[in-house]
Amino acid sequence: MIRYLIKNNFKLMFRNTWSVVVMLLGPILVIMVLSSAFSELMKSYEKVDEFSVGYRMQETAEYQGMMESAKAAGEEAGILFYEYPEGEIEDVMEKNGLAGFVEFLGDTYVVYKSGDYEVEGITLEYFMNKMMNAGVNAFLQLQEQEEIVLPTEELEFMPAVNARDYYGIIYIVYFCWCGMICATGVLSNEKKYGIVRRFQISNISEPKNYLGKFIPITLTVSAGMAAATAITVLLYDIHWGSPALSVLIVFMMISAGNALGMMLYNISDSLVITIIMEFTIVWFLGFFGGSFETYMFSRMPDALKHLSPIYHGNRALVELSCMGKSNYTASAVWYSLGIIAVCSAIAILAGSIRKRGRA
Repeated sequence: MIRYLIKNNFKLMFRNTWSVVVMLLGPILVIMVLSSAFSELMKSYEKVDEFSVGYRMQETAEYQGMMESAKAAGEEAGILFYEYPEGEIEDVMEKNGLAGFVEFLGDTYVVYKSGDYEVEGITLEYFMNKMMNAGVNAFLQLQEQEEIVLPTEELEFMPAVNARDYYGIIYIVYFCWCGMICATGVLSNEKKYGIVRRFQISNISEPKNYLGKFIPITLTVSAGMAAATAITVLLYDIHWGSPALSVLIVFMMISAGNALGMMLYNISDSLVITIIMEFTIVWFLGFFGGSFETYMFSRMPDALKHLSPIYHGNRALVELSCMGKSNYTASAVWYSLGIIAVCSAIAILAGSIRKRGRA
């Protein structure tokens, strides 16, 4: 019986071809627009190359003895220090194309940053802060040694992600959660032709009725997302990492989105209310999950971002793309499984209660 339900629901879905077309073209068009619009924004956060800065030291400055070590450490970090004892600092920076300037005054220092080199200025400020907090203490304690070794620390970092790869991945995830749009053909026809009433007086169990809708909707959305992914890869050269894990995560996101939609429909018994509620929920999940503001530079609190399953999916897939691994792969899968289990149970329970109420 369940095979008969799946087959007929497939037919009903493809009678409403516009919903399938929307699921196919939607992510392609959004990726095309956003990857171009935000390409320059994403570039501004790429790793900076080697840059030059100036410095000036008063005779009373306490840092004179360590400047050579600081210059050597700066060179390893891609920061070249040049001394400019004379002239107005702003004029010196503009004339020599300096990204920044450091002025040492007694036991303090001042960092000047150029508006044309924002990222370099932040890098210089961070370097000086770390060097002075750790390097000066080391210098004062080890002044008698011939060579001063500044403490170093190797940090993990995420390689730069271009706009095409980022938006090409995260909008596939976003549309995965909107898969209930493909169910409009099934659900609207059930209402139109009284199919729901027939199911309610038949001996078909509610789990079978649920799976008869859930499986074809999930498979249809999966096929649409696979086609959209293939097209965007060919058109925009989007890089997906670890194909097996990426396919698993995307499939779990699709299943979770459909389970959520089926739960809302079985509770509300209204297609319009279901679509409105699901799109509202998905919008908020995407808002906190990096669908509109890149999660790398999002100002949202981590606690809110981690509540969104879209955040886990986005982060896992983007990190798999640029690093080949991600600590969020497991959480993306388990979070989706939890949503599927809970929403499916509630949907079946709601359907059973409605069936008994109308029997």
